[in-house]
Amino acid sequence: MAPLTQTLSSNISLPPNSYIYKILSTSPRTDPLSYYQTDTLAILSSDDSLRFIDPATLNVLPDGVIKSVNESVTCLERADDLSSIIVATAGRDGLVKYWDRRSKGSVLTIQSPEKLISSIVCNNPRSFLACGTENPEDGAHESPVYIWDIRKPTTPQLTLSESHTDTITTLSLHPSHPTLLLTSSTDGLLSIFDFSQPNEEDALYQVMNHRSAVAHSGFLFPGTDIYALGTDETLSIYALQSSKEEDEEPAPRVLGDVRGPLGVEYVVKMHWVGDEVFVAGGKHSENYLDLIPLEKSPASGPLQYEFDVEKSIRLPGGHGEEIVRDVFTDVHSHTTYTCGEDGRLVAWKLSDADDNDVMAIDEPKPKKHKRKDKKDKDRDKKRKMIEEGGGKEKARYKPY
Repeated sequence: MAPLTQTLSSNISLPPNSYIYKILSTSPRTDPLSYYQTDTLAILSSDDSLRFIDPATLNVLPDGVIKSVNESVTCLERADDLSSIIVATAGRDGLVKYWDRRSKGSVLTIQSPEKLISSIVCNNPRSFLACGTENPEDGAHESPVYIWDIRKPTTPQLTLSESHTDTITTLSLHPSHPTLLLTSSTDGLLSIFDFSQPNEEDALYQVMNHRSAVAHSGFLFPGTDIYALGTDETLSIYALQSSKEEDEEPAPRVLGDVRGPLGVEYVVKMHWVGDEVFVAGGKHSENYLDLIPLEKSPASGPLQYEFDVEKSIRLPGGHGEEIVRDVFTDVHSHTTYTCGEDGRLVAWKLSDADDNDVMAIDEPKPKKHKRKDKKDKDRDKKRKMIEEGGGKEKARYKPY
């Protein structure tokens, strides 16, 4: 197991008892895996602030603090992959705000029809924004997803209100399927919508049932397979449904509760280093974070993913007894950044990156995929899964 060494640590001038929710690079990228070298990190924290950080020193950049970006902020996302200027935040005030890191001012504000925004995804070149909402109640409750063309920000162009009955936890776009939106929820369902369609019934492309509350989901780039991480630390992988009616869908790869097999107490997220995917999991009782490779064996058939625990990368000390909230790796500088509930931002490197290529992965080249045309699907199956929802009792999802 290869260890990383902590090289820098900073509380980035946060007030006492603050959490850091998310860390991301503002560098331009050509796809979700291919970044230019990171010259600025954006940090979202529980004091409702947005900070811009020098990754070489972990110091806050001059005039790099934007206070009160939202009331009870919940989301930070990249807004434009073609530049390093605009990021977006959202919160329980029902506002999505776009921020220009040069002027430190909001350049666009969009009001959601409902407050309590829990997730967003945006793409400026396509003028696209989607936001998901939080269910403040116990029990099933309509939890809409709203989609805007930001050139017409006053009214959503599409509302998806019938497919989820609890908090929307993740929204994700696939870059080579430009009109496919993945949604996941604490109702246990993952749905894929073709938002080029005029209404929700026509837009619904696929439904998957994780059978426990979904905390994180996404596409396993650069492919089209889909992962779901439950709030109970369960992991399953699904295939994107074929547009051909005669194609048989492979059974999901159900890996179950991964804490025992991986030797962790909680799972942070799926984490990419170049085009290699890892499960980031922590053990706060022993103060470490591990990055465990998840590898696919095409020769064994579709969805045959396995962990390679022997190739795990350990971050000893982690964030002490506190939970790690997010991880980002810059492949150019071979540096991994972590943040957590101790209010610290930490940089990690191999002791000698030139002699050990564990983290020295070349920047991947963008891969091309053919767009599959959607045909009419059997909606009875989808409606049945929506009605069933998650099949297990679940804890409330409280990420913030």
